[in-house]
Amino acid sequence: MLGLKIKTNPEWIKVAKENVDLILIDHAHCEKKAAGTGFSLLSHYPGKVEIQFFMTELITEEIEHYRRVLEIISARGRVLTRDKGDEYARELISHISKNEPERLLDRLITAALIEARSCERLKLLGEHLEDQQLREFYTELAHSEAEHFVTFIKLAKNFFDEETVKIRTSYFADIEAGIVSRLSNLPLIHG
Repeated sequence: MLGLKIKTNPEWIKVAKENVDLILIDHAHCEKKAAGTGFSLLSHYPGKVEIQFFMTELITEEIEHYRRVLEIISARGRVLTRDKGDEYARELISHISKNEPERLLDRLITAALIEARSCERLKLLGEHLEDQQLREFYTELAHSEAEHFVTFIKLAKNFFDEETVKIRTSYFADIEAGIVSRLSNLPLIHG
């Protein structure tokens, strides 16, 4: 399960299927925030060449996903609404160390776990939505999110020893599982 310790509550997919437009709007915001994470890592770690190259690719891909979601929203006669924030991500990120080099490790791991949870949720949408076009779209994007998870973990192992990455990933996966177990199954990608 890409480092995740619990599965999404099955009730979430029921809510998502009943509120596809809200899921799409939230998904657009998630893609935009993922690109923002890439820009932040570019800015904070200019001397780390591996981060520079991967984040440039990630940003390009996330912005393309954002555009594609916007096109679907528009084709459905809807418009993007204001982003209400992401309590899931905000709570997970609140556990990141304030001190370097631990902060870099924590940022890479939390980004990896957010991508892993997104992968799981998009895969569920790809399996359960009635609209065939959306099913194909979400199946495709789930693969992309899985690749992002793997790359964030590889980056972490590039800068830190494997055992340290393993221990810290498990620590954050426990926190992430606790957050997910308390989610209210809202029509949000991380709801």
